[in-house]
Amino acid sequence: MARMQSASLVLSAAILALSVPLAHSQETSDRGVHESRQVPTSTTTATPRPFEELDQNADGAISKDEAAVDPPLAQVFGTLDKDADGRLSPDEYAAYAPGTP
Repeated sequence: MARMQSASLVLSAAILALSVPLAHSQETSDRGVHESRQVPTSTTTATPRPFEELDQNADGAISKDEAAVDPPLAQVFGTLDKDADGRLSPDEYAAYAPGTP
């Protein structure tokens, strides 16, 4: 009888020891799924700045340095720069901020 109780106790301890990492893994997995569905509010609610405000040196283009003051713009800069000249023309910027002067 004592041997049976001992075996049962060992089995219970083993099950418990295995379930804790699984529970943590599930919690982390659920959190990852939840977080991946969230869209950063800074990119969805922020109003794009006017081209002229970003073109600090008034040369008619937004450089990477000038775009750095707007993190969402800086993040997509390479995609918007269709001619890959390292600068956004007013037309290239319009794809990011339609209707912005």
